[in-house]
Amino acid sequence: MFFIFAHEAFDLSVEESLTSEDTIGNIDEILEKAGSSVCKELEISLIEQGDADKEITLNAYSQVVQKIRSEERLIATVQSKYKDSVEFKKQIIECLNKSPNVDHLLSIKKTLKSLKARLRWKLVEKNNLEESDDHDGSEIEEIKQEITQLQNSVFQEIYHEREEYEKLNSLVQKWFPELPLLYPEIGLLKYMNSGGLLTMSLERDLLDAEPMKELSGKRPLVCSEVNGQIILLKGYSVDVDTEARVIQRAAAYHRAWREAKEESGLLPLIFLFLCKSDPMAYLMVPYYPRANLSAIQSSMPLTLEEALKVMKGVAQGLHTLHKADIIHGSLHQNNVFALNRQQGIVGDFDFTKSVSQRASVNMMIGDLSLLSPELKMGKPASPSSDLYAYGCLLLWLSVQNQKFETNEDGIPKVDQFHLDDNVKSLLCSLIYCRSSVTAEQVFNAECFLLPKGKSTPNSEKDTEYTPKKEEE
Repeated sequence: MFFIFAHEAFDLSVEESLTSEDTIGNIDEILEKAGSSVCKELEISLIEQGDADKEITLNAYSQVVQKIRSEERLIATVQSKYKDSVEFKKQIIECLNKSPNVDHLLSIKKTLKSLKARLRWKLVEKNNLEESDDHDGSEIEEIKQEITQLQNSVFQEIYHEREEYEKLNSLVQKWFPELPLLYPEIGLLKYMNSGGLLTMSLERDLLDAEPMKELSGKRPLVCSEVNGQIILLKGYSVDVDTEARVIQRAAAYHRAWREAKEESGLLPLIFLFLCKSDPMAYLMVPYYPRANLSAIQSSMPLTLEEALKVMKGVAQGLHTLHKADIIHGSLHQNNVFALNRQQGIVGDFDFTKSVSQRASVNMMIGDLSLLSPELKMGKPASPSSDLYAYGCLLLWLSVQNQKFETNEDGIPKVDQFHLDDNVKSLLCSLIYCRSSVTAEQVFNAECFLLPKGKSTPNSEKDTEYTPKKEEE
């Protein structure tokens, strides 16, 4: 009743407002009626409701809840649209403030062209002096220093060129997908398709490289020094079809490495470039002399503790590849490296070959084949076959020079060796039941968490490495 009074007193639809004289006389009566009405409502609320009243109340409650939830969804939608519009506005402002400019990239290419011309001339001058009968040693040494400086300058500009390509690539991905078509002369599309690995500014004759005859059993390999780093150039004979496949496979490997870089467990690829005069593709990688497992084990074998550290890194490398849907197919003692006898990395493979071609080569460790039983049966290569080769390598490092016994399928017997229980458990999983094991699980295996002091006695660490012919 009090609310009725308030409504009457403050009703805006009433043309004339009530005065105090109009209402004071009725206040006592109104309050009395209000009190009586409140008492009646309290009495009604204490009376147990019937089924019909309950149903009415529940229906009303349900409708109110539905309306509230619908309102919440509507508010969430409005908030989402608002956030999207704010982000869109931000991107539009950013886009308006950015304009693709290839002038700096073209300027770098022009500088590179000049540097390469000077470098070629110096290389010719050095060769002429060395072939002359009365050449001056000091003059040749001076020219060599100039050649080194020019080579470093060329590579510095190539790295600047790569940075510009990355900036343009980012613009293509976000704002300007038409950019490679607007400027076909800069070769942006080739750079993008190679994952940033391919460079058109590097050529074989710019490197004062030495042939690596002891390593060139399958393909030409040369060694050089770039900015203080020893690098290896791997040459691949290519035609129109294989060139595209080499770029595609190398780019996939490079993208997998680039996700984690030093933590990837993979040998990095520095550059890929094509030879203009010959049908050759060259891959530039770091050179780690006598650091592969074959060379190390023939001169100063790893202790068990060192071997576990190295093989944990190799497991990380396989995990990186398998996560990117890449099967190595060619894991063996010559392309697994133990840097400083502590860090294990997986070497790259022959990018001219398919997975099945790589996996068809039967690599051996002594009398032990690294080819998994399913590959011998003609089945396709898989992450499981990579892990079998990994298990054989781990077994080889763990037992040193002990003889292997194999069953009728050529699978080595692990039980004959006295090994740490965790190492033996992992080896059994890798060699006998690989279908349920992944490279990530191998990386997290308990044997790689062994405390220090569980290494086996071995050769003195002061023994120097001896050169050994090794495959790429």
